[in-house]
Amino acid sequence: METNITIRKWNENDAEAVRNVLQQSWQDTYSSFIPKNDLDFYLDKTYSVDLLKQANENLAFTCFVSEANNKVCGWLKLYDCIEEKRFYLSSIYVLPEYQKLKIGIKFFELACSTAIEKHYKEIYIGVMVHNERVLNWYKKLGFVFIEEKPFSMGDTFVPHLIGKKILDKLAYSKKP
Repeated sequence: METNITIRKWNENDAEAVRNVLQQSWQDTYSSFIPKNDLDFYLDKTYSVDLLKQANENLAFTCFVSEANNKVCGWLKLYDCIEEKRFYLSSIYVLPEYQKLKIGIKFFELACSTAIEKHYKEIYIGVMVHNERVLNWYKKLGFVFIEEKPFSMGDTFVPHLIGKKILDKLAYSKKP
């Protein structure tokens, strides 16, 4: 059966589905180096359904969902950090069973074109050092990691690398 993938701006009605994507993706990605109780604590503290609905109203965030055959299977969160004058690709999460469908690269391209629309010349990303698969993926996409900051989920602290990529306006122009 062919999988029909669509990407659209999210809305507050997607909050429960997005939380499910986060919970499953985090367990799959981070459980080898962050205990489940810390993952659950951080998820509840930062991405409860109510907080996700509130984030929908925050103009600094631009979020999208991917759907596969009308089921939410991925989430993209972009952050326009006015104070730092930086545009962050804050989060890309795709349910494990949908990760081979190129949703991540579609989200990445959408993030780059959104940054360009907002007149940014660079895009930034934060990745946990222990998340080697994703760290290598971003390096292949052209990110250079320039600083390290601590990041905590519950009682677990992990090194977090901040990377940036210079944007090529022609490569990421929105296609009709």
